[in-house]
Amino acid sequence: MIDSTISSFPLIGLVLLLGLAIGSFLNVVIHRIPRGESVVRPGSRCPACGHRVRPGDNIPVIGYLRLRGRCRDCGAAISRRYPLVEMLTGIIFVAIAIKSGLTIDAALEAIFASAMIALIFTDAREQLLPDVITCPLLLFTLLAAAWRGGWGEPVAYPFDLSLVFATESETGFPAMRAAIVGGLLIAAAVPSFWLIDRLDIFLFNKYHDWQTETDSTRQLTAEEETAIASYEHQDRRMKRLAMAIAIVSSLLWVTLALRLGNHDPLAWKGAWSGLTGAVTGALVGALPLWWLRTGYYLVRGVEGLGLGDVKLMAGIGAFLGWQGALCILLISSIAGSLVGLWMMRTSTARLATAIPFGCFLGSAALAMLLKQIIWLAA
Repeated sequence: MIDSTISSFPLIGLVLLLGLAIGSFLNVVIHRIPRGESVVRPGSRCPACGHRVRPGDNIPVIGYLRLRGRCRDCGAAISRRYPLVEMLTGIIFVAIAIKSGLTIDAALEAIFASAMIALIFTDAREQLLPDVITCPLLLFTLLAAAWRGGWGEPVAYPFDLSLVFATESETGFPAMRAAIVGGLLIAAAVPSFWLIDRLDIFLFNKYHDWQTETDSTRQLTAEEETAIASYEHQDRRMKRLAMAIAIVSSLLWVTLALRLGNHDPLAWKGAWSGLTGAVTGALVGALPLWWLRTGYYLVRGVEGLGLGDVKLMAGIGAFLGWQGALCILLISSIAGSLVGLWMMRTSTARLATAIPFGCFLGSAALAMLLKQIIWLAA
């Protein structure tokens, strides 16, 4: 259902400007996260010469046009990705606002869409879906599902795990059980990523690609070793921070469920249904890809699918539900196959050529999120 509250040009303009600004930040994320660099410090600089970008040149889209796509100091070409990400983010923000209005639901959808954009372009550029983004994404989607289920539009799922914990009273809400189990589900979001990593080490005796270098004469350069060390340090720090946020969120859930569950049982039954439904969606989204990845590796001895794709689908399934996860898996698989066949016909690509599947998963997730707008435009 399209929201009619945001129809004036000034409001749409403000949302567009916000999207452009967020898109500018996403460009920083896309460039720096794979290198293990901070997205806060230092300020924006030219990747070629290192000169600081002037404030006037850093205006989204306009700065790129003013500079005609080249650095003011060294003349190096600026990637077209920068204005593309900014414009794409702005357009998606406007579409979300038109669909959902200026609501908390719209803000949650905008955060989810921003994560998808960052992951799509990072995967396209580096063939990498960093845990720094996918791990917090899963935690965010679980909390967002609880919020949307309890205070927003109820989300329909095939079954409600609250029935397992429900009392005989049709109107009563099992606050204690929901508090304990819900808190455990939220707190387990981050350790689940560690478990997936450990399973890779257990099954394949490796995790990172550089740990299975087939060419014994190939030595990592100093820059590669520095980048790897920096990325792993950033990854460990992020997981510790995410774990702390997960524990705080879990305790907050427990507190609210115990204090408010019996006073507003309908809202908390909705929140519980949203949380358990998100867990169902995460499992439906991630498990098929993990089984496919594991089976392919055991049969062929090589990776056919990245572990980041599994983690990405966990977050997508948690936010869009199990039905959305299945649709996204189908759409992205067909799109990826068609693109792979096209590449084989038009270039030197082979069956073993790696294709950034996360691009298709993220794009399909955005399409599913905005399907109402897409259908209206069509």
